Amino acid sequence: MVFGIGLIVNAVLVAIPVGGSVGALMGIDAHRSATGQKPLFTGGNTEDGTTPGGGSTGDGGDHHTTTPVHGTQMTEYCDLSWGITPPSKTEQYTLNPNQWGVTDTTVGKLCMNVTTFKNETYPTNTAPEFSVNWKFDAGPETQPVHAYSNIRVDDVLPLALDSMQQLYLDLHWTYGSGNASVETTSSDDLKAANLNTNVAIDMFLDSDKTKAENGTNAAYEVMVWFAQIGAATQPIGLQNKSKATRNLNGTNFELYAGQNGQGQNVMSWVSEEAVNGGFTERFAGDIYPLITDLYSMTSADLNDIEPPSKDDFLGSLAFGTEAFYSGEFVTFSVPEYKIDIRT
Repeated sequence: MVFGIGLIVNAVLVAIPVGGSVGALMGIDAHRSATGQKPLFTGGNTEDGTTPGGGSTGDGGDHHTTTPVHGTQMTEYCDLSWGITPPSKTEQYTLNPNQWGVTDTTVGKLCMNVTTFKNETYPTNTAPEFSVNWKFDAGPETQPVHAYSNIRVDDVLPLALDSMQQLYLDLHWTYGSGNASVETTSSDDLKAANLNTNVAIDMFLDSDKTKAENGTNAAYEVMVWFAQIGAATQPIGLQNKSKATRNLNGTNFELYAGQNGQGQNVMSWVSEEAVNGGFTERFAGDIYPLITDLYSMTSADLNDIEPPSKDDFLGSLAFGTEAFYSGEFVTFSVPEYKIDIRT
């Protein structure tokens, strides 16, 4: 969709993985591939997890709706995979619990709560509020990630990178111990819960626009991490940090680079707060420089992997959290999420 001159905006909530002891990413299709797991956005709505991914709203399923405030309604989705597209008179969004790693032997549970406006009118560029409540025991090393509930930009992509001028992001998230949303993330509470997870933007790029839309086939994955919680959650290339850094609106990011098991080149910008055990709960700014900075780098700068080019396409962009494991129920909340892609 276009707002003003050349402003394209659209947001979608979907699932992805990031991080893990092997260089994790789930919600970050690369991690799945690196550990022999199923690709992300594949298949339709399911309750048995056989074809996780989904992108369309269906009837039935393991979810129910309540009306907590006049003019709004909250729907809880405990399905393994369910594409949720709330009706909107402006931008359209799609959400998904995306419990792609849950099996018959998995111990734990995850539900996504989505708050929507009955009049279908949202502030420009703004996604519905959502939260994810979950608890899982640690999974096997071959499949450490259980789910990646998220929001993904849809329809406006793919776009040629050199046709973009700005990728503006405005978000606020929190993580708390227990079944309710919290106003501020507490490191002590999350350590006590033995939480292992991350919070990140995940993007896929390729010189072929069709491949760029597929997290499994794309040549490049570029991530932006706002949280790295627990020892099991690590970006690919952790042991070989690049010397590159970038400050965006007061937030410092450090670059890690490496190759996952399926041969994709993965570049992860991790906020300095996350690197040091903290969190970047709020961020507002243009993250497009985190892509364009890569153009001027060489393989020597990126631990022997090739950087993307301005001639490539951005085919997929998502924001979410990857559920590894937790000793207690925890709640990931996103009260604010906006993204504008300007051309």
